[in-house]
Amino acid sequence: MKHLLVVTVTKGFRHDSIPVAEQVIQMLGEKTGEWDTDFVRTDEEMQEKMTPEALKKYDAVVFANTTGVLPLPDPQGFLDYIKDGHGFVGMHSASDTFHTWPGQQDGVSEYIQMLGGEFLTHHAQSVADIHIEDTHFPGIRELIAEGEKAGGGPNTPVEQLQQGHSVVYDHTWLVFDEMYILKNNDRTKVHVILSMNHYPNDGSPDAGKPGDHLIAWCKSYGKGRVFYTVLGHRQEMWHDPLYQQLILGGIRFALGLAHANTKPSPPLSTAGK
Repeated sequence: MKHLLVVTVTKGFRHDSIPVAEQVIQMLGEKTGEWDTDFVRTDEEMQEKMTPEALKKYDAVVFANTTGVLPLPDPQGFLDYIKDGHGFVGMHSASDTFHTWPGQQDGVSEYIQMLGGEFLTHHAQSVADIHIEDTHFPGIRELIAEGEKAGGGPNTPVEQLQQGHSVVYDHTWLVFDEMYILKNNDRTKVHVILSMNHYPNDGSPDAGKPGDHLIAWCKSYGKGRVFYTVLGHRQEMWHDPLYQQLILGGIRFALGLAHANTKPSPPLSTAGK
């Protein structure tokens, strides 16, 4: 059995979905029998469980809606832990974490470089139509099968999506969540799993604007495995069986239980050619 460490410490905004996130991740481990789950919920637990020596007992670390500059006992030691062949999973505001890296004077945070993208801003929660780019990533085929079984389409009632009952049609995943606009995020430096080609119609100045918005990706970091998804703001999203399939696949990949293609995606102009 693998060992997973889930971090939910926050130094900025604290999502009310964090307790649900903890429950779901632990439940998935128990349901599959593939990992046990330990938690870091306080600064004290971080000092105790995230030293280079203590991290050796864990196969992967999850940042579930963390925010701000966390009090890691050894920041470089943490990155080295991932590089040495362990896994890292980030959900939603994991990209709103470590905008600055301890000891780093300038440039993009070393943490953000490891993750592959950085939170810039967001607007209102909204319906988003997400394109499924990699159907071979762990959990995606199950996500598609379950989502198509729901029988929805582009006109699926908003109320259904808000309740955490997302649908899939024509390689499009229709969800309701808080969608980030990212910076320091380049599809040629990560392997894209999910994306949007325009920002959702949320009533903001950015509504409907075309762009390359990455929603989930994986990548290699040294010998390590990294997975991140923008999704996961709302409690209902965490309860959604399709979202659970996505993060189950991401965790299994990070733990080394499932293989995934981490080859960087081609530029958008050549994607699919």
